[in-house]
Amino acid sequence: MPAAVTAVTAGDIGPRPGRQAVRVFAIALAAALAVTTYAAVAARTLDVSALGAVSIFAAATLSSIGGFAFSALCAPLLAQLDMAPVRMVQTMALCSIAIQGWSVWMSRRDIDLAALAPLLAGGLCALPAGVTVLTQLPDGGYAGPVGVLVAGYGLWALLRPPIPRSRRPGWWATALIGATGGITGGLAAFPGAVVAAWCGVRDWPKERQRAVTQAYILVMQIALLGVIAAMAPGSALGALPDLAQLAYIPAALVGAACGLRLFRGMTDRQFRRAVNILLIAAGVGLLA
Repeated sequence: MPAAVTAVTAGDIGPRPGRQAVRVFAIALAAALAVTTYAAVAARTLDVSALGAVSIFAAATLSSIGGFAFSALCAPLLAQLDMAPVRMVQTMALCSIAIQGWSVWMSRRDIDLAALAPLLAGGLCALPAGVTVLTQLPDGGYAGPVGVLVAGYGLWALLRPPIPRSRRPGWWATALIGATGGITGGLAAFPGAVVAAWCGVRDWPKERQRAVTQAYILVMQIALLGVIAAMAPGSALGALPDLAQLAYIPAALVGAACGLRLFRGMTDRQFRRAVNILLIAAGVGLLA
C-alpha cells in the first residue's frame, strides 16, 4: 500500500448516530435542569412562575426546530396558569421577539433577501387589516378557523406523496403569501405558518427555509406591536413590560439554543417532516 495513503480514524468518520443522540439528549437535559433551577430562584425573588418558565423553555425548544409556532405552542401551556390574558400575550411577544432576533442573527448568512422582500411587502401592507378584523371579533373567535386550516394543511403535507418542483413564483404571488401571513399575524399573532408552508414547497435547503421564515416573523412581530400602539393607543398591550416578564427571556433563549442544536442534526427530509408536525401541533394549540 502506498505510504501516502493514511489510515481513516474514527474522528475522520465523525460521531456515530448513537453517540450524537446521547450528546443531544445530555445537552437538552442539562438545559432543562438549568432552566428549572433558574425558574425556582426567580420565583422566590420576582413575580415569575417556575412552571411558566419551564413551559416557555419547552415551547421555545420545539418551535426553534422549525423556526415558528412559539406562541401557538406556548399559549395552551401558559393558559393553564393563573396569568392574565394581556400579561400572557405580552410575555409571549417578548420571548418570541428575543428568540427570533437571536435565531435570525445566527442564520443571517442563509437569508434570501430576494425572496424575503415581497413576503415582507405583502405582510406589512396586510397587517393593519388583520388587526382591524381582530378588534371586530369576539375573544378567541379567530382561533377555530385558523387552527383548523393550519392543522389541516400540516396533516395533508405530512401524508401527501412527493410533488415535482414548481417554477419560481412571481413577485406578486410571493407578496400574496406574505399578505396572508400578515392577516393571520394581525388576527392571531401567528404570521409564520403560511410562510413556513410556502417555503416548504419551494424545495429549498432547510437552512434557507428556516432563515427566511424567522426573518419574516421577526419583522412582522415588531411591526405588530407598532400597529397595535397606533390603532389602539390606550390598549393594555401598549403598556411597558415589567422586570418579571423580562425574566422569562433567558428560559426562551436557552430553549432556542436547544432547538437550533436539534435542527442542525436533521436532514432536509427530516426538517420538512418536523415543520409539518409543528403546523399540526400549532393548529391544535390554537383550538385548545
